[in-house]
Amino acid sequence: MKMHKKLLLLTLTAGIMLGCSDSFLEVENINELNGDNFFTDIAQFDLALNGTYDAVKNLDLFGQTFYIQTLLALPHESDYWNAQNRNEVTSADGNVYIAWRGFYRVVARANDIIENAKVYSPASAGEMNQLTQIVAQAKFLRAFAYFHMVRLWGEESYAVDKERLAVPLILKVATSREEMMIPRATVGEVYDQILADFEAAEADLPESWSADNVARVTKFAAKGFLGQVHLYMEDYAGARTYFEEVINNPNYELVPADRYDDLFQGKNEFSKESLWEINYTVDMALNIWENGLGSGIALVIAAPERGWSNCTPHGVNIDRFGSDPRLKVCTYAPEDLVATVDGTMEPAGASEFNFTGHSFRKYNPKDYCVLSTNRNSGANYLIMRLADVYLMYAEVLNHDGDDVTAAEYMNKIRRRAYGFDSNTPEPSVDYAVTGTQLRDSIREERFRELFGEGHRWYDIVRWKIVEEEVNKYNVKRKTQGEIVYQPKDYYYPVPLQEIDTNSKMVPSTGY
Repeated sequence: MKMHKKLLLLTLTAGIMLGCSDSFLEVENINELNGDNFFTDIAQFDLALNGTYDAVKNLDLFGQTFYIQTLLALPHESDYWNAQNRNEVTSADGNVYIAWRGFYRVVARANDIIENAKVYSPASAGEMNQLTQIVAQAKFLRAFAYFHMVRLWGEESYAVDKERLAVPLILKVATSREEMMIPRATVGEVYDQILADFEAAEADLPESWSADNVARVTKFAAKGFLGQVHLYMEDYAGARTYFEEVINNPNYELVPADRYDDLFQGKNEFSKESLWEINYTVDMALNIWENGLGSGIALVIAAPERGWSNCTPHGVNIDRFGSDPRLKVCTYAPEDLVATVDGTMEPAGASEFNFTGHSFRKYNPKDYCVLSTNRNSGANYLIMRLADVYLMYAEVLNHDGDDVTAAEYMNKIRRRAYGFDSNTPEPSVDYAVTGTQLRDSIREERFRELFGEGHRWYDIVRWKIVEEEVNKYNVKRKTQGEIVYQPKDYYYPVPLQEIDTNSKMVPSTGY
């Protein structure tokens, strides 16, 4: 009887399943978020945009890892023991994958907004304008991500060979596994998309935002990046046009000498010098691993006994500054006073992890210790500021043969650094050089002015001086082994995880 009951039950079950339509098994999770049930009003688009900004500022990218392990390490601004500092990067390198993952997270979130905005029907003209600005910001952030990626993974510069491979161009939300199998695009194709996105952003973004939205990108941030992109493409005329639009805008100016250091200490945020900066704040509820609102940079670069304190300036860089006063803005000497965990001001002490004992100072607050602020720093990260634009503009003018004006824009930066008015000639600090000497002076000025701000690697790659530069750092090193230059050091390898999972992916040359 038990056996008969089991057979009857199996027969009934089979009959029910065979008699049902195919849709019977297509169970919908009503709690799952997707484009059909999430993007139902403009507030949801704005929420998704916040998530895209968050992808830029989080721990993978500018909140800690990418900044520390790539931007400081590759050009040897830091003395550290990772493979980037030793020029021994492989496709299995975890930090390479984190950078790739981080930037494609930005792209994926931006694509979600851009794609769903096409099918959303705004309820009013005001809502239409808001949606247009949200999409413009998403396109800006997508362009920003791809601009980093093409400079990291592109195997040659645009001007030398734009047909060389870079990264996959993902511009829509995949709906199948096959749609995820995208091959690497060429350097030229990626640059074309970057220009298209930044140009769309420039057209639709406002010139400024209200105080409660001050961290959003603006029309002039887009212009600044368009100038930079054209410079990297070696389109000097295009770069000059955009740089001059920024420089001639009276809303932007260099901060005075007495507020210069504050730019990096969280005390002069969203100043008139800033085109775009990432907003951080001390978060006592959530730490950086719990997606808190603070930056994790200071935890790594803190002065001794004030954090991990194991990523320090390379000794060669200390000598390279010479007597330039910006050394005090960029680094703590062992005798400089820095807050301890109990809030007292004590000498920083000598780091054991570098040759000179110095610690990084930019984005590393002097007045509080991150061990007492839930490991959070509230110092904003400056993505682009006017001093950077001035020096790029000087580079363009030098290329065009206008050395007098080029030297003036370089000297504006030098005067401010030495405590003088940036617009008044000062023979004691002004450089009076032309031609190649001026070009080299502008390059070295970029080193001193922008040290620790994430520009150096991209500069030496586009100037084609990587071998010359990295070979300077085989002396006065403490934690890293010998640096051996190879031509493939000009670009990152495609992560091994991507090669293994994407059937259309080809490895980077030489890796």
